[in-house]
Formats: sequence, C-alpha cells, structure tokens
Amino acid sequence: MLISLGVSCDDGNSTAEGVILEVEASTLTEVESFTLLVEGGEVLTFKIAPDASQDREEGFVPGHLRSHALASERVEIVYRVEDGDRLALSLHHD
Repeated sequence: MLISLGVSCDDGNSTAEGVILEVEASTLTEVESFTLLVEGGEVLTFKIAPDASQDREEGFVPGHLRSHALASERVEIVYRVEDGDRLALSLHHD
C-alpha cells in the first residue's frame, strides 16, 4: 500500500510517497503543515515551501489535502530540506 521514502531527484529535491494523516491549517486557504505516513510506519511532517504549487485542484490547499486524507489516497510529495524542515513543493496522485 505505501511505498518509497526519500528518493532523490536530479534537481536536488526528494520525494516521499504515502498517505496524508493530518492537515494543520491557519485559514481555509492556508496550510501550516501536514503529516504523511510512509512505508515502515514513519510519519513525516511537511511545511509548505513559499514557491510551492498553490493550484486549488492540485496544490496545497487545506480542503484538497484533507480530501486525500479522508480517502486514504496515496500521494507523492516532492520536497526540499531547508534549516531542518521538509518544505513541500508539489503533490502528485494517481
């Protein structure tokens, strides 16, 4: 059900695949952070990168992330690490 964690990309970014567990939002349109359950049971926390996709259908909007969480859909997160934080750049799903 859950697969790879931390597969490096050529551009220096990484990917993680899993199921979104929780979404923390400051408003109806702004995500503070979210958690992702990956293979092996590890839970990763992501903040949203300033240059991340804000597309309402594919980006980091609270309702969009929560719909994936409720459906237990597997997603792929492309991210980078800055100052010890995982900053999500984009989200992909089947």
